[in-house]
Amino acid sequence: MNTRPNQSEPALIKGLRTLRLDFYIFAVLIFLSILGVGIADAFETPAHWYWIAMVPVYFAACFFLEWQAIRHSGKALRDILLWQTQHWLGVLAAFFLAFKLREIGSLDNQVTGLILLLLLALGTFLAGITTGWLFRLLGIFLGFNLIMVAYMEHYVAVLIASAAAMLVLYHYLAKSLDRVVAERVADDSAE
Repeated sequence: MNTRPNQSEPALIKGLRTLRLDFYIFAVLIFLSILGVGIADAFETPAHWYWIAMVPVYFAACFFLEWQAIRHSGKALRDILLWQTQHWLGVLAAFFLAFKLREIGSLDNQVTGLILLLLLALGTFLAGITTGWLFRLLGIFLGFNLIMVAYMEHYVAVLIASAAAMLVLYHYLAKSLDRVVAERVADDSAE
């Protein structure tokens, strides 16, 4: 069986075969965030629990991607686990504080949902400081979702279009970064 790609295959199909694992994680997290916005729009109280459930998902994604990035570097896995655990437990604690504000009457359900999305956006962006540009980009996307939900009544099409734009941007940035890394490796080996 011939495993080499057909030279006459369209570039898009060739590109899809070479997507990296982090792209799939990024795409799933974007899908889950859009789903969460839809759930928040339809069911306010269950949406709060949905966003709480997203914290361990984002934690696992951050931890996995950071572990993949450093597994051959000699850095201690324990340090990454400790940092990521503290970070995402802090986000979870902030979620519960927002719930407490809702419980005592300081916030209504809609505002609580927006605050939870804001906290997840900030937590994701800040996780990107150590995890890498992927989570910073995802945090920006979540912040954009927050603004769309707050300002627009019919925002689903905008969110889907922005998700597609984020995935294209990711693909472009990943290819550009891969090219820069390959050039540096070539320059280093030439010296």
